[in-house]
Amino acid sequence: MTQRILIAEIATAHGIKGLVKLRYYGEDIADLTSYNPLFTSVTGHDTLMIHVKNAVKGVYLVEIDGINDRNAAEALRGQKLYINEDNIAPPADGEYLQKDLIGCDVFEKDIQIGTVIGMDNFGAGDLLDIKPLSGESFYLPFKDEFVGDIDISKKTIHVNIPDGLRE
Repeated sequence: MTQRILIAEIATAHGIKGLVKLRYYGEDIADLTSYNPLFTSVTGHDTLMIHVKNAVKGVYLVEIDGINDRNAAEALRGQKLYINEDNIAPPADGEYLQKDLIGCDVFEKDIQIGTVIGMDNFGAGDLLDIKPLSGESFYLPFKDEFVGDIDISKKTIHVNIPDGLRE
């Protein structure tokens, strides 16, 4: 079975006509409608057809077929939307799918400090969720100043963790 990739999430309802605000995790929002219909789970068959209207304060305003009022739109809050992995082009050099980073061993100054257990984005950018060899997991911004060499074939990521982030 083809794996599914999380591509977007419905943030909240917008207005009274059933529009929703959508967080898009892809590169180019213009690609989103070409993925229609979008799956509502990793394994199920339920789908939604969406139509992008415009950008609104860091999210996108979208219309969903069959959703015509605020109550129906509000019921979709937090709904994650997926596409089949084979629908997207392979990542270019220097680009990665989130699923490829999960499970990578994390090294700082050539010493393994933990493993990537997830990725999140709460609106300010992607964050690596790192489970250290001991202690509580922590987030590291997925930015060039903190994340260095990534070798997907070796499942390794080299990082530079700023002072105070793990304490």
